[in-house]
Amino acid sequence: MVAPPAGGAIRVPIFDTVLDGKSVIGSIVGTRQDLDEVFRLHAAGRTKVIYEVRPLETVNDSIAEVLDGQVTARIVFEM
Repeated sequence: MVAPPAGGAIRVPIFDTVLDGKSVIGSIVGTRQDLDEVFRLHAAGRTKVIYEVRPLETVNDSIAEVLDGQVTARIVFEM
């Protein structure tokens, strides 16, 4: 989900959520209008996703780098 649902509430199946170890994390940064604008800019080719491809074997080192603030782009792991 990238924006709050109508009515501002979501329903979560507690049993499956707990057993599967899922998390619900929220952010109050931006509005629906902000998201719409960002998606339109990206669709028009006016934004660029900055990412780095790494082998899956480097996942632990990569996480450590993220936690240390050393990563400046999204990381995509090759499987």
